[in-house]
Amino acid sequence: MKTSKEQVVGYLQNQIAQSDLRARAYVFDEQERKNPNRNAYVKIRQYISAFLSGKREPRWVTIPGIRGVGKTTLLAQLFYEQKIPQKNKLFLSVDQTIQYLGVSLNQVIDAYEDILGTVFEKLDEPVILFLDEIQYEEDWGIILKSVYDRTKNVFILATGSSALSLQTNSDVVRRTIFETLYPMCFSEYLKIKEGKFEQKGLSGQIRSSIFESKTAIEVFQSLKGSETKAKAYWTGVDRQEVDKYLRYGTLPFAVKLGNEGLIYDQIKKLVDRVVTNDIPQMGNFSPEITSKIPSLLYSLAGSEELSLRSLSKTLSLNITTLSEILEVLTNAEMLYRIYPYGSAYKQARKPSKYLFASPAFRSMYFNFIGRINKGDKDSGKLLEDLAGFYLTRFLQKKINTSLTYDSAQGGADFIAGFGEDKIALEIGYGSKDFKQVSQTLGKIKAKYGLSVSMTPLALSKDGKSVSVPLSYFLLI
Repeated sequence: MKTSKEQVVGYLQNQIAQSDLRARAYVFDEQERKNPNRNAYVKIRQYISAFLSGKREPRWVTIPGIRGVGKTTLLAQLFYEQKIPQKNKLFLSVDQTIQYLGVSLNQVIDAYEDILGTVFEKLDEPVILFLDEIQYEEDWGIILKSVYDRTKNVFILATGSSALSLQTNSDVVRRTIFETLYPMCFSEYLKIKEGKFEQKGLSGQIRSSIFESKTAIEVFQSLKGSETKAKAYWTGVDRQEVDKYLRYGTLPFAVKLGNEGLIYDQIKKLVDRVVTNDIPQMGNFSPEITSKIPSLLYSLAGSEELSLRSLSKTLSLNITTLSEILEVLTNAEMLYRIYPYGSAYKQARKPSKYLFASPAFRSMYFNFIGRINKGDKDSGKLLEDLAGFYLTRFLQKKINTSLTYDSAQGGADFIAGFGEDKIALEIGYGSKDFKQVSQTLGKIKAKYGLSVSMTPLALSKDGKSVSVPLSYFLLI
């Protein structure tokens, strides 16, 4: 049965009436204590505050991110804070609305104008749209572009899990600001779990030391200058929190659950939703092929090296199809693809490295096959996932950067490129020497090498590499 406009209006009126109560569940815990905010909250709140103060740009912020990183919670917290007339702020789960009503977002916007009592062009007071899971509307880019162009009195805040559909729409790219919500960094984890805030300026200081120094000696001396602040931050922190963080603490919902078995069950459901809901929107795969994606992820979690030929035989998939699946999983932000260092020809011949966008995904598979906590090697794989997400998050904010790896046996895990400057990084959970970064430094023109591990801060004898304690790296 066709949904009438009156039904849509009634639905929206009900959503508006209940929205503060629904949002409150995300803002406060069971003891009525206010939940801590993600770091991204501050920046996006500033955009909204500037708009409400009369600044007309930016008026459209899009928040992409993998499932489970807290996009809905962030949206609810921002919504709850806005003290404007209730009808002037609309908090809508687009996926639920489309599924429940069977109407387009355009029809929803049209009905919302009826509630406002005027069309957007004639608005004389600010309105804010909080739209969650926007990718479920096929024409979302065209619809929100129309809203954006029709009035300067509407601020649009939209979230979505599908990075590909969010970021390749040219109409969107020209008008919106993208603020990707990544999994939590360690300082966010402790803030959410323990209410512990970082030392002011410490993260920026360490990042600058590690990535912006001219020589290894400068890295060492600069990090030495951060030693007092770093020790003060770690005072009173149970070192077991690092293990918990690596296993599941990058995902905000897992921090509150407590029961590790339940956490992994929820992570599995999250991954299943990506496979069943998100992947079909991004790739034209048959149900038979889609059903093999969980097995592919399972294989990736347990393998030391990726062999497309071996995987294709194991999964009974041709290499072309397997490559297409990996590309879609990368676009869906389940995986990060790290290319081998070198020319385009070398990158085509050598295998890419695929890391999980959150170590919690690999940890979930480890748990199911009984490998969790089986030694530094497995913890090292989780740490490599974490380093991939840390480095990607940092490099994507910079211009003319790259992230590759040394594909030679015993080469460095990562090579971070900043234009012509290169930095070789080796990541390990236990103790590490300078052997692997030195091997890579001998082949590429790099500023210096970094060996991140449990080893204390030290400078190599040749003055070309620095041993960076994991406790420093976790705070970047």
